[in-house]
Amino acid sequence: MRRDFKVPRMEEVLEHDRKLLFALKQSMGFVPNVYAFMTRSETALKRFMDFMDVSTVFDRIQTEAIHLVTSQVNQNPYCLAAHTALAKEAGLSDKQIEAIRKGNVTWDEKLDTLVDFTCELVTNRGKVGPEMIGRFYQAGYTDACLVDLVMLVGMTTITNYLNNATWIPVDFPEAPVIICKCDCKK
Repeated sequence: MRRDFKVPRMEEVLEHDRKLLFALKQSMGFVPNVYAFMTRSETALKRFMDFMDVSTVFDRIQTEAIHLVTSQVNQNPYCLAAHTALAKEAGLSDKQIEAIRKGNVTWDEKLDTLVDFTCELVTNRGKVGPEMIGRFYQAGYTDACLVDLVMLVGMTTITNYLNNATWIPVDFPEAPVIICKCDCKK
């Protein structure tokens, strides 16, 4: 199996991608390997950045919880490392991040519902049972929340699959390995 995928250097990418990578470097302090690798396609990075450049109804903690759960279920070390770092920046502790990844949020019932819903959605490839749908809306989430959640899962799944297919080197602090109960299901 081929596992020798190389992350292109800045001088190896097309000018339009170089501008996008430079903007990423300005905002993040470095160019994450996953974004650099997307430049192997002439249009992928721009399309992905356009997809990501939207606001949602979720706050940063909720957004990172969605990314973490999706990456946990998809067993993606790269995105788990990236979103662990981003979750810490958003104010979550190591214990809270671990609880989210395990599907065991005890300090916030609404966030726990979001984590469980995300887990069921990803684990079952978009199929969510009526009980979970009811719990989601009972917690105060709306149709807009449902749409935004599916969009965030889609974004994360793209990078999860790209990283799982290529084993791009992780350039974030490594996230601890956590085994979930039945793919985060309670």
